[in-house]
Amino acid sequence: MMTWPNLLTASRIAMVPLLFLALAMEGQTGLLFALAVAVTAEITDMADGFVARRFNQQSEFGAQFDPLADSLYRIGAFTALAAAGLIPVWTVIVFAWRDVLVSYARLMMQSKGRAVGARLSGKLKAIVQGIAIIALLSVPLLPASLIDADLATGLAQTCFWIAVAVTAWSCVDYLLAGLKPADGKG
Repeated sequence: MMTWPNLLTASRIAMVPLLFLALAMEGQTGLLFALAVAVTAEITDMADGFVARRFNQQSEFGAQFDPLADSLYRIGAFTALAAAGLIPVWTVIVFAWRDVLVSYARLMMQSKGRAVGARLSGKLKAIVQGIAIIALLSVPLLPASLIDADLATGLAQTCFWIAVAVTAWSCVDYLLAGLKPADGKG
């Protein structure tokens, strides 16, 4: 049960309080710490599945635990960003509702003997959310001589709003997939 892939997955959940702590710190040090936590979390998200497949350590526990860890980390990260005033608070609802609705839809389908597996929209959602989190944390750390602050802020905000849109689209995509008849027609 305690394999390297599962430890990597569990570490993402442990990173949420660290992210809050880092963003509660004043100044560049807190932002740098928060960025390091976010980058580490994204690396563990990529690495856990790779390590599980590479070393034949795939498990039912890991398959169930990984999406939970992803949800808890990313919802926690966006909540921390909202608490720090870097994103609007109401947008956290989009991220949270998507994960709750998709999880519930999957449970309902499983209870009817159907499975809604991972979809491209879910993979894309994870990628753009990770990029948005890292972009939002990176912008305040960029030296003014390197890039125009307004341009950098605009790019980070664009990444964030793309993440909001892709998250909402992913929710609809999963729900529609769950509504399709078992024979795949319709």
